[in-house]
Amino acid sequence: MVHKDKYRLIAIFAFITVVLLLVLLFIILWNNLSVNPEVQSGNVIYFLLMLLLIATGALFTGHLLQVHEHHADYPPEVPVGAAGTADSEEHKDKEEKEPPAHTYNIDIDQIAELIIPRKNPKEDIESFAEKMLSNLAKQFEAVLGVIYLREEKSKEFKPVSTFAWASERAPETFKAGEGLNGQAVKNKSNMKITDIPGGYIKITSGLGEGSPGNLMLVPLMLNKEPVGLIELAFFKEIDDETDWTFKNLARKISSSFVNRMKTTGEKK
Repeated sequence: MVHKDKYRLIAIFAFITVVLLLVLLFIILWNNLSVNPEVQSGNVIYFLLMLLLIATGALFTGHLLQVHEHHADYPPEVPVGAAGTADSEEHKDKEEKEPPAHTYNIDIDQIAELIIPRKNPKEDIESFAEKMLSNLAKQFEAVLGVIYLREEKSKEFKPVSTFAWASERAPETFKAGEGLNGQAVKNKSNMKITDIPGGYIKITSGLGEGSPGNLMLVPLMLNKEPVGLIELAFFKEIDDETDWTFKNLARKISSSFVNRMKTTGEKK
């Protein structure tokens, strides 16, 4: 690349020298034509060719200068294995680890109005949770559900409402980090479990018994503190849109439970 720049500079200086010589020759010719009008008609063609050659040389020199400036501004290539390659690989790995957040055209406020029961000061927290769980099952086609709320003193998450619970035993309490429910609360993020073993969860309806194959655990967080957990079972597959909806809906549900407990004077 250095040799090419050297040859280009030599060519530029050579053309500049030629142009200067042509200008000098043009001046000499002009003086001869002015002094001797008899040779004027015979040198007209030579005079025009001289002008054309000067213009061509000037254009070509200008073109070389533009090419040289463009080449100087162009960033140098980074060889394989250099630091630039490492930075590029690091940026690529970061993009793979942090995929862009996806959003859906879903009105969370509108869904919240369908899920969260209307205010009723005389209603206790269990009735409030039961209505909410029923609305959730209807809206998202869940076949089984449990809502847990955390007790302030013991820090345990206890079930306050169930939907289509067929077992004679009530859902067990848990603490953060204990079991799948506790792990979802500890991670502060939704957890989807697919291919649930047969018999792990059973539901009973007028059509008989069945075992749903998909489970979703939705921690209820408010100001980064756990309020409770929603456990829902589905026959259908839980897609990314449903997961995204629950992540955004959980904030409003958490706030509604806290406000309701303050209104009724109950401490969980």
